[in-house]
Amino acid sequence: MDETTAIRLPEDPQEAQKAFRSLPFRDQLEMVLRQRGKERLQTLFLSEHPEELVTALPEQEVFFTVKEVGERDCLDLIALTTPEQFQYLLDLEFWKRDQLDPEKVLHWIEILLESGEKKVAQFLRTTDLEFIVLLLKKFLRVALWEGELTEQMDRLPPFTLDQFYFIQFKGVGAREVLEPFLRAFHRIDPDGYRRAMEALLYELESELEETGYRLRNGRLNDYGFPDFEEALEIYQYVSPESIAKEVRTPSKPIEPSRREGSFYYLTFQDEGPFFSRVLSRIDHPEELDRLKLELTSLCNKAIVAEAIDLSNLAGMERAVKKAYHYLNLGLQYLSQEEEGKATEVLRSLPLLKIFQCGVSLTLRLRRKAQTILNGSWLEGDRESLILLDPPHFETMEGLLRKRPSFYRNGIHDDFRDLRDLSAMEQFLESIEAVLSFFKGTLPITPRSLKTMDLSGCLPERWEEITLSTILLTALANQILQARFQFEPVERGRLGELLAYLFERDAGGEGILKGEVRHGLVHFLQSVNPNPQEGPHLADFLDFSLNLLQEGFGKIPAGEEIDPRFVKGLLIRL
Repeated sequence: MDETTAIRLPEDPQEAQKAFRSLPFRDQLEMVLRQRGKERLQTLFLSEHPEELVTALPEQEVFFTVKEVGERDCLDLIALTTPEQFQYLLDLEFWKRDQLDPEKVLHWIEILLESGEKKVAQFLRTTDLEFIVLLLKKFLRVALWEGELTEQMDRLPPFTLDQFYFIQFKGVGAREVLEPFLRAFHRIDPDGYRRAMEALLYELESELEETGYRLRNGRLNDYGFPDFEEALEIYQYVSPESIAKEVRTPSKPIEPSRREGSFYYLTFQDEGPFFSRVLSRIDHPEELDRLKLELTSLCNKAIVAEAIDLSNLAGMERAVKKAYHYLNLGLQYLSQEEEGKATEVLRSLPLLKIFQCGVSLTLRLRRKAQTILNGSWLEGDRESLILLDPPHFETMEGLLRKRPSFYRNGIHDDFRDLRDLSAMEQFLESIEAVLSFFKGTLPITPRSLKTMDLSGCLPERWEEITLSTILLTALANQILQARFQFEPVERGRLGELLAYLFERDAGGEGILKGEVRHGLVHFLQSVNPNPQEGPHLADFLDFSLNLLQEGFGKIPAGEEIDPRFVKGLLIRL
C-alpha cells in the first residue's frame, strides 16, 4: 500500500471496523503506522486481534505513540506490548544521563500496575532480576529478622509479607505505589521475591546503577543508539565530491534483514519531500528493509549527537526531522535532483554518507562565513557582526554556528534543500561584496567606528549603526554636499534631503523617486572599483533604500522630523 493507494476508512465506526478487518495484515499494519497519536491508537484497536499488530510495531513507534497520547490513555496498548517493547519504553524513560530518575520509576511502576495483573506477571517473569532490584533499591530499605522476633520488633520496619524480610519505604509516595507492586511480586514469583530481597540487603546502589546503565546502553545500542562520541561521526565533514564518486550500480545481492526498522520513513516523510519520493520508488523488499534499518540507526544517532534526553519526545522529533532535511539536501546534490539517478544513489550508498553529504555542504558555507568574519573589514571580531542589518545579522550568526543553521521566518532552522543552500551562497557573496566595497571606497571600518565621536548624534552608540546606515548616510552626504563620506547629516538639512528623494503618492506617503534610485545605482557603479560586485551592491542599495522609505516616507510633507523615531541615517542634532 503506497501513498497513492492508501486506503481511507469509512467514518461510521462499525463500517470502519469492518473495512479494516477485511484488509491483509500487512496493509493493516501500514495503515496504523501512517497515522499518529490518537488516530493511530483508534485504528489499531479496530483489529480483531490488536495484540498481533502491537507485537509487529517497531519499538520506536510504540514509544512515539505512548508519548504523544499519554501513558494513561495508552494502558490498553501498554498491556499488549512485548517484553522487549516495554523494556525499550523504560530504558528511554528512566534515565537522566547516567542516573535513574526516581519520579519516573514510580510513575511507570504505577502505569505497570494499572495495565493489569497479566502485564505485571509478564514483567516480573521476563525482566532481569538485577533490573528490578535496581528500581526497588531507590525506595526500599530491607532488614532481616534474626533470632527472636519479639526482641527486634521495635527496631524492624513495620512492613513485611513473610515475617522474614522487613521493609522500610523511602521517599514521598513510595509506599503507595510499591506496596501493591511488592504484593504482586510475592504472589506471582515468591522465589524471585526472596532473591530480590537478598540482593536489596547486600548490593550497593551505586554498583547496581552503574551496571544497570551499562546494560541499558547495550540494549539501546542494538536499536542504533550509540555512545555520544560515536554518534558525532554523522556531523564529520566529508567531501561531497568524493561521496559522489562512490555512487555506482549495486553488484551484490542484499542480505535479508533480521530486524524490523522503525517506520520513520512513513511518520516523517513530509520533512524531506525529494528523499521520501525517491524512497517510495524502492520496491525491492530487501532493499527497503536495509534502508529502513539505516534510517532508524541514523535518526537514533542524530538524537544522541544532539544530546537530547531520550524521554523528550519533542526533542527526538526535531532530531529525526533534521535527519530527513539533510538526507533530502544530500540526495538532491548527489543526483542533481534527477529521480532516476537518486534511486541509484539510495541503492548504492549508505544513508549515513548521504546525510554527511548534506551536512558537509552546510559546513562549507560555515567556512566561507568564517573567512568573511576573519577578513580585512571585520578583522575576526565577532562583536562587529552587530553592524549587519537584521535579518543579515541573524543569518550570519546562524551560518557561523558549529552546526550551521538557516535563518527562516524569525527562527534558526535546518537547511532543507538545495534552494536553501543556494540562497545562503548568494547571501555570503552579497555580504562579501558589500564589505569589499566599504573597504575600498568608504574610509570606515568597525575599528574606526568604535572610536568615532558620536556625541550630539543619533544613533549615539556605534552598536546601533548598521551597514545600511553607513551606506545611506554616505549617499545623503553625496546628495547634499557632493561628498561620499560617512559623517553625520545635519538635522536642518533633512527636509531638503527628503524632498530630493521622495515623491508623494495619493495617500501622501513618501515614495522614492524612480530616477533617484537609478541615479544612485549609477553613482555606486561609478565609484566601485570592482564591477563584478555590481549586482550584489545594487541589491544591497535596494534593501537600504527600502528601509529608508519605510522609516522616513511615512513622515508627512513639511512635518518636523524627530530623529529619535526614525532609523537609517546618522544625524547630528
